[in-house]
Amino acid sequence: MFRPASVLAAALLSVPFSAHALESGPKSPLPMFDLQRLRLDPAALGSLVVGTGRTLEAGQLRVALNYHYEQLPLHFQTRWEPGEGTGLVENKMTAHLTVGFGVLSWLEVGGELPLVLTQGGKPTLEYYGPNSGGIATPWLTARAAVLRQTKGAPINLSVGFTAGLPVGSRAAQAHEEYAWQPRLQLGYVGEGFQVGGEAGIFLRKRQDLGPVSYDPKDIAGNELRLGATVTSLHGELTRGEVSVLTGIPLNGGRVGAELLIAIRRHALSSLDLYVMGGPGVGAGFDTPTFRFVAGVSWATSKVD
Repeated sequence: MFRPASVLAAALLSVPFSAHALESGPKSPLPMFDLQRLRLDPAALGSLVVGTGRTLEAGQLRVALNYHYEQLPLHFQTRWEPGEGTGLVENKMTAHLTVGFGVLSWLEVGGELPLVLTQGGKPTLEYYGPNSGGIATPWLTARAAVLRQTKGAPINLSVGFTAGLPVGSRAAQAHEEYAWQPRLQLGYVGEGFQVGGEAGIFLRKRQDLGPVSYDPKDIAGNELRLGATVTSLHGELTRGEVSVLTGIPLNGGRVGAELLIAIRRHALSSLDLYVMGGPGVGAGFDTPTFRFVAGVSWATSKVD
């Protein structure tokens, strides 16, 4: 939610500039960063968004196509007020193509290609948000298993690395000069269920959005990203998942979190249909108030 009092105070200090902005409309683009927070797991052996330390079997391939909707993915507020206010981006739709491949029994590689389909919102006094589509930052991933329950270890443990390619569309607010995320993932597979969690450091160029929101706490920068999940396993027809994602700023910003619930339908032994959705929690300017994903995945053999 925009802050009318802060905007008014700033306007009174610069009447000529504000009057000109009102007459000619917003002229300034936003500081450049990729607005998309969600990373889909190409293997999806844990949940759709949180790894559990497992890797695809050697030679196993998984391909997925996803439709993704976000409500208020770019809006400013000083405290969490679900669904309230307007934003520079109020509605956003994205398609994601993900591919995961097991190179060795302990090594997996993958990638994600997001394409912003449409988005739009309301400008501020001086700044306008993205209103076009385009390719977002593509992501390449690698994951290596360190401990495996299938080899007698008490838990599954893996290390992973994700890198973003600097080719995303600037017009779609989907570009990072650099973006890296090393991660540690662990999990435990029980009888008909699994639990897991991951921790990673998301590194990117720091961008100050204080001039946009008139609040110095609105920063896009490095984050400690945490995730946890519990899922069912080995069901004949369905698989349920509950995941929690949290981003903790490391060089300025606000904490944001999401609760995502998913259901997978095993349509065929190699084909899954699924939906996932849930609310965002916190006052982070890039935490959507609601997120929904629907997708279909195909694998050379049943993933779970």
